Amino acid sequence: MVKAIEHIGIVVKNMDNSIEKYTKLLGLVVDKIEEVDVQGAITRVAFMPLGSIDIELLFTTAETGLLADFFKTRGEGIHHIAFEVENIEKMFEELQLQGVKFMWNKIIDGSRGTRCAFFEAEEMNGVYIELVQKKFNSTDEKIALNEATMKNN
Repeated sequence: MVKAIEHIGIVVKNMDNSIEKYTKLLGLVVDKIEEVDVQGAITRVAFMPLGSIDIELLFTTAETGLLADFFKTRGEGIHHIAFEVENIEKMFEELQLQGVKFMWNKIIDGSRGTRCAFFEAEEMNGVYIELVQKKFNSTDEKIALNEATMKNN
């Protein structure tokens, strides 16, 4: 099952103005900004750590696609909640067997070297749910993360 909330994704109209709001008003600090390809639409993503989760600001200039369609129908706001999982393949298969509908019907590469899969919004009260499995560059990196997680529990 899920281990923790990994991040909350928020669609924004203007990345620079949004970063300024979150940093000035809430004191958050941008850890990383990257551009990712979300099913053919280039998306700018800013990560701001807050305790054990990240606030993830999402901005796209694409006319169509997941984020553009969300923005057209709902405007700015919370787009998804991401839950970290230990084994995304296993959970993906189990949920499909239970009838859960996934966007793209597959696991995709996500930001920061993760693997992810999104539930369709109607599955969870209109909120997109992202399952995230972190990749590790080394065994030491995985051990360090596990030790940090155990200290926090």
